[in-house]
Amino acid sequence: MTHPIDFRVLRPPGAGPAPTTRNSPPPRASGGGSFAEALSSAEGRKDVTFSAHASERLARRGITLTEDDRRRLSEAVSAAREKGGRNSLVLMGNTALIVNVPSRTVVTALGAGTANERVITNIDSAVIS
Repeated sequence: MTHPIDFRVLRPPGAGPAPTTRNSPPPRASGGGSFAEALSSAEGRKDVTFSAHASERLARRGITLTEDDRRRLSEAVSAAREKGGRNSLVLMGNTALIVNVPSRTVVTALGAGTANERVITNIDSAVIS
């Protein structure tokens, strides 16, 4: 008995016909939503997070942010994002915050008493709030 040669699958003789392939969509994650839904949800989020470094700087320098300050910061980051900013300096009174705009993360903080850090690098935008 002869069998046709199938070059797509290597199998020992007599192992049966080649498996059929289908183009079916990959299974969804158990989260329930699609990637597009998750992405739009993440893009629409308004909260700003603080890196461990930024949190430590705020605490060491005695800088506290009120709920109103956090709201202003969130609005400033949204404004920087609308203008295409990626790493932005946000000035709020005597406090300067460096924010990674795409991730909405404060990466460091400067207070009014930081006289030796008058030069700020690696930013592409500034927002005065």
